[in-house]
Amino acid sequence: MQAVFRLMLAAAAVTAVTAASVPAQASAFTGGTITAIAPDDALNIRKWPSTVSRIIDAYPLNAPISLTGRCKDITTNVSFRIDGPGSASWKYSRMKQAYVWCQVMTDHAELGWARGKYIWPE
Repeated sequence: MQAVFRLMLAAAAVTAVTAASVPAQASAFTGGTITAIAPDDALNIRKWPSTVSRIIDAYPLNAPISLTGRCKDITTNVSFRIDGPGSASWKYSRMKQAYVWCQVMTDHAELGWARGKYIWPE
């Protein structure tokens, strides 16, 4: 009986050490708000980062949107992250550059892309 108890105690200790050594996972998404479009317009969310890609959703001015944190300059094919440290102003300065698209998650749980200059990050 004591051997079984010791074995159970050792297994619990290994589980506790393993759980403690795994880093906490950050949220998969960061918030944003649709900005810089006309009040009667909408920001198109496209399947791929291209103006000729299929539109999968659209968001009006001031609507909240979920960003994955990944943005991409389609002229250089260089991706960068905006979900790390830094102010919203600094992130937006990177996002609003010409040809930058940012990956978003629609309200229907579909990944898509939108021009970064129309999204203010939180």
